[in-house]
Amino acid sequence: MAIMTGPGDLPAEPLGQALAEGVYGVYHSLQNAVHEMLGELSLTEALADAIWQLDPAEGPKSRRALAGRLHYDPSNVTLIVDRLEERGLVESAPDRSDRRVRAIALTPAGIRARNRLIAATASSPTFAPLTPDEKGQLARLLARCAHRDPAATPPAPSAPATQSTAGDLDNTG
Repeated sequence: MAIMTGPGDLPAEPLGQALAEGVYGVYHSLQNAVHEMLGELSLTEALADAIWQLDPAEGPKSRRALAGRLHYDPSNVTLIVDRLEERGLVESAPDRSDRRVRAIALTPAGIRARNRLIAATASSPTFAPLTPDEKGQLARLLARCAHRDPAATPPAPSAPATQSTAGDLDNTG
C-alpha cells in the first residue's frame, strides 16, 4: 500500500518513509527514556529545552537569542526563564555589551541538571544496540543534519574486539 504525502496524493518514497519512521521512532524512544529524568528534576520539556539551549560553553544569551534558539515568541521565554530562576537553575544579569539587555546563564545547579539530561540521553536504551563506533558515526551524521560542525563531535572511543552472537569476531567496536 502506498503512503500518501499530501495534496498531490503522491506516494512517499521508501527511503523518505524509512527516514521519517527512524526519526520519529528515536524521538519517541528518547522521550520515554528522558521522561523519568525530567520528573526527578521537576522539569517540563520546555524547561529542559531551555536548559539545553543555554550551553555554558557558548556563554550567556539574551532572552531574544534564547527565544530564537527555542523557536518561541520572546514573551513565552520570559515565563520559562522566570520558572528556571525560581528553581535556581539560571541567573540573569545585565549584558556586558548592552546593559539594557539581561543575559541568561545556567547556575552551577543548572549545569548539573543539563549534564544529567545529557547523561540520560546518552545512556538511553535507544542507543544500546549500537557499538561505540556506531554511536560516534551517528553523532557525526546528526551534527551534519543539524548543520553543526561534525568535526566538533568527539570520536567514539575504541573498543576491544568482541564475539558477536554468531560466534564470529566482531571488530566493529
